[in-house]
Amino acid sequence: MRLKEDMPCHLEISEYLIQKIQSGVFRENQKIPSENELCQQFNVNRHVIRQALARLTNLGWITPFQGKGCYVNSVQKPIQYVLSSRTRFTDNMENLGLVYQSRLLTWEKGLPSDVEQKNLFLSENQTIYRLEILRFIEGQPISITTTVMPEEEVPQLEQYLQNFKSLYRILSDYYQLRPVRSRSIFQALLPILKDAKVLEIPESVPIIQMESIMNHPSGNPIEYSVARIRGDMHKCLVEF
Repeated sequence: MRLKEDMPCHLEISEYLIQKIQSGVFRENQKIPSENELCQQFNVNRHVIRQALARLTNLGWITPFQGKGCYVNSVQKPIQYVLSSRTRFTDNMENLGLVYQSRLLTWEKGLPSDVEQKNLFLSENQTIYRLEILRFIEGQPISITTTVMPEEEVPQLEQYLQNFKSLYRILSDYYQLRPVRSRSIFQALLPILKDAKVLEIPESVPIIQMESIMNHPSGNPIEYSVARIRGDMHKCLVEF
């Protein structure tokens, strides 16, 4: 392979190796060529190869093992998530036949932030519940969602949070509510360190942030949520 003069060597080498992984030349759990072999193949020094391998490691393509070399990580196939006015995580996963789980990381009862006030049409003194929910698919963490709801819409919510499985099941069973999506805004971002650790991804792997408003059937906003979704495991189908 001849390297281009207008691109740093380590970037071009890392892109070449990624292409080989994507095309199946290097398969999951397979060892890629050693540093010495790559040095000879590309006619560059060891420092350049180490930069290339460090980039692949940071992007989640390979894992280095001391004294053994670098091995290809399992490549997650993106899960298609259908987004509509009545989309629910549980329904989507059941329709796809996937094993899923929701875990309540934290919850609190307090006053809303300025952003939460604006999106839920609240005064600064109205009490809200704020939940942090981690969702898994096939045992892999896929998203963290911060959900905010006015206390007056879900009084004594804390009574139903023990043995948490699904927020919308709680809303349906105890409040006879099925919120309707009115708006979602998508943005590609890099994760903060806290989210990257929980989602088990490098900080350099992008996430999809989805900011949503869900309405009461009467039309008033009842839920404001910000989901941070693994970009390597998610693709979205928007239905109109």
